[in-house]
Amino acid sequence: MTVRVGLVGSSGWSEFMYLQKLQNFDHGKVVALAARNELRLAELGKQYGITNLYTDWRELIASGEIDALIVATPDKHHKEITLAAFDAGIPVMCEKPLAMNAEDAGLMLDKAMNTGLINNVMFTWRNLPLHKKIKELLEANVVGEVYHFDIRFVMGWARKPDYVWRVDAREGNGAIGDLGVHDIDLARWLLGEFASVYAETELSVIRPDSEPSHDSATLLVQLANGAKGVITVSMVYEQGDREMEQRVLIYGSKGSVEGTLYMAGQDQRMSVWVAHEGGFTENFDLGADMWSHLETETVGVREFVENVALGRQKGPDFRDGYLAQLVVDAALKSADTGSRITL
Repeated sequence: MTVRVGLVGSSGWSEFMYLQKLQNFDHGKVVALAARNELRLAELGKQYGITNLYTDWRELIASGEIDALIVATPDKHHKEITLAAFDAGIPVMCEKPLAMNAEDAGLMLDKAMNTGLINNVMFTWRNLPLHKKIKELLEANVVGEVYHFDIRFVMGWARKPDYVWRVDAREGNGAIGDLGVHDIDLARWLLGEFASVYAETELSVIRPDSEPSHDSATLLVQLANGAKGVITVSMVYEQGDREMEQRVLIYGSKGSVEGTLYMAGQDQRMSVWVAHEGGFTENFDLGADMWSHLETETVGVREFVENVALGRQKGPDFRDGYLAQLVVDAALKSADTGSRITL
């Protein structure tokens, strides 16, 4: 089966992570696009040879031209579009976070389960070589019982006071919803479920056209297995030519693992340092290329399309999205109340 894929959303991320990654993929391709920006819609249609173009996603869903749908819009639209697609019998891959809150995410999960349709969430970090290596080391019991972890995801792209929907409370949930949900899912995938969270947020850049949200946050968390950790996220921490820093540090009874990723610049690299019990250390150089494997391996959007083609359910799904959303909601509540929230 060659899957006919529809895509709602025309951002640069939509193009990079979905349109480009499905080029020359045997199991399917994007055959229809929906977006509000007509000029951008026409531009993408011409560039990628897509003739089924819609300014209303409802018309795309009703067109009969697609077998699967990708929802890559601002967060507040995820629920409505996804539920409509499921009602039409169409499998969905949704961008993270799954919804604006856990109640909506739960409705989406329930609909996915009740219809039996394929469902995936784009938790990109699970696919990166850095995190896959850390997962491999943890499964080999290099760390032993985990005492503490520290996950850091910081960028500086939102330092100017321009409008950014990701930090407009009407459209999304700020740095915790946009960046923190990545690290929440990463911690769940690597280490286990969350038991409690205490969070503090910051708003460093005022944007006149936005309903204030937050652009940085720190979460102090405890997992169900007793491990404690810190998650730090920001859109406004200057990174120079590195553009983005991702750090994962895990310390346990048998050893330690430290993973580092710089996305660009002269320091661009992915590397892992391991300290074994007894003092022996190792270094793993994972190269500088974060993304090319997404165009050759069956991960991310390719995994979703292959799931639809083969009639299977594999990879991060709506249950993962819902469980991550529970932690996002708890962190936002903690920041509002100044108290630790138990999940």
